[in-house]
Amino acid sequence: MNTYYKRLIVFSAIIFVGMYVYNTLSKEAIPNYGFLGVLFLVGLSGFIHYYIYGNEKSDPKRTIRRMMLGSMLRMLAAIFFLAISLFAFRPMSIPFVISYTGSFFLLMVFEISQIRRKLRPDFNGRSK
Repeated sequence: MNTYYKRLIVFSAIIFVGMYVYNTLSKEAIPNYGFLGVLFLVGLSGFIHYYIYGNEKSDPKRTIRRMMLGSMLRMLAAIFFLAISLFAFRPMSIPFVISYTGSFFLLMVFEISQIRRKLRPDFNGRSK
């Protein structure tokens, strides 16, 4: 298993634990489909990463095009899932919307940090 997917599983587990702790401590809990939404985002991130970097022997220009297309597909799929879930589950749950968009942004930051590692693998963090 690739190190990206191991890190993604650990990061998603941290998000799920955070959501569970929030549900136990708050008065207005995140509905059960909120966990499904985060699971959808994690699966989508894994799929998009495989789409972009699945073939290691690909042309660098093609990888950049796939990266741009993957980012667009991730955003559109996340918006469609959010719109469908808001229309399907009534009344609208504000904790679900906040947890879903927060998870989307956290997973985007995770993805950017992983891309940065690929671009600069020899970077120490400090120049001497």
